[in-house]
Amino acid sequence: MAKLMHWTIGLLILGLTWLGWYMVGLSYYDPWSQDSLIAHRALGMVVLALALLKVLWLMVSPTPEPLPSHKPWEQKSSRLVHWTLAVSMFVIPITGYVISTSEGAAVPMFNWFDVPALFVADESTRDLAIAIHYYVAYAIFGVAMLHTAAALKHQFIDRDGTLKRML
Repeated sequence: MAKLMHWTIGLLILGLTWLGWYMVGLSYYDPWSQDSLIAHRALGMVVLALALLKVLWLMVSPTPEPLPSHKPWEQKSSRLVHWTLAVSMFVIPITGYVISTSEGAAVPMFNWFDVPALFVADESTRDLAIAIHYYVAYAIFGVAMLHTAAALKHQFIDRDGTLKRML
């Protein structure tokens, strides 16, 4: 379950980062403008739901201990990167939700149901949410690349089986 959530959330975040980058380059009149925004919002809510499930799962099934071969600085940096990724799994979708529902509209979920707006945000709150959403999304993309590079380093340079543990 942990592996499935790890890879699903990771791929969704990478895909959403790309989709966000792609859709801001579209004009309002582009046929994909509204469809990409609708998909981006719905998939962001999926990430939030999966992040909540992941936290619940971690309460039941804690992550494995680091390998004894990992140096103390590797363990500390690993914890920092994992915590940063975990926090971003909540910050990015929550700010996206605030942006999407700031005028009281619900978030449609693939035409199955709507996630209702819980409040109406004023312009300054919406602007703050936009800034946080934007900067944290791009920063987390960099952190995810660092995370990937570390896993590859452990697999191919250290040959300690770290990556294999998550496959």
